[in-house]
Amino acid sequence: MAGTLNTPAPVTTTELEDVVGGERLGAFGWRRLQAVAAVFTIAAFVVPMVIAGTLEGFLVAMAAPFVVGLVLSVFLPRVAAIFLGIVSLGTLASSAPYTAPTLAHPESVADFIPQVFFALSTLTGAVAAIPAYREIRRGHVETRTPRLVTVAAAAVVVAATIVSVVAATGIENVAALPGDETILTRDFVFAPAKLTADAGSVTIHVTNDDPTRHTFTIDGVTDLSVPPNTTQRVTFEAAPGTYRFYCIPHAPDMDGVLVVE
Repeated sequence: MAGTLNTPAPVTTTELEDVVGGERLGAFGWRRLQAVAAVFTIAAFVVPMVIAGTLEGFLVAMAAPFVVGLVLSVFLPRVAAIFLGIVSLGTLASSAPYTAPTLAHPESVADFIPQVFFALSTLTGAVAAIPAYREIRRGHVETRTPRLVTVAAAAVVVAATIVSVVAATGIENVAALPGDETILTRDFVFAPAKLTADAGSVTIHVTNDDPTRHTFTIDGVTDLSVPPNTTQRVTFEAAPGTYRFYCIPHAPDMDGVLVVE
């Protein structure tokens, strides 16, 4: 009697792609990378509130779309991929006027490193949108590029940390001299909020008692950067008049008036 012939089961398209290099959707691909980026972006808004022990409506509003995107990823993954991409790109673009100046000052470690994380996470979330959508539609991971992106991002963070620490150690305090107008920044407020000086050469000595960078800025006159927990000094020429000074990263809430007589 002839033996029973065992015919092998046909290989499906997905299984074939797995054999030649593709991986199941559960592997670390663009979809998961985008989700991780969303988590880091949420943390960029939530952690400052936790540290300060306050609930800021603006930060909650900025974090909310990313939370919605993560919830959508469970029920409508393809919609979530595009939604998170748009939200990430919009957040990155709208925050650029605040992020760019901070990234230009690595000496302020407490500001610089969180902004590096924020910029990387929102950029990654935006870039990953289309690949994540295609990945979800096909049902498998076709490339290991997301892992390489993760490694590259980690390398950027390490390099940024080293640069920031080195830059911070190079900052020197500048002592006040007789005749200087002195001002203190503490709890994101200038004290005093009103200064007076004689016309001509004006020197302002600023003590930053906050853990974040401030500036002493008068449009068209002076722009002094004051790293956290340092003292800095600036001299400029001023004609009689009233000048508004403010901190660029924290305007319009942090400002004051200089009266030149």
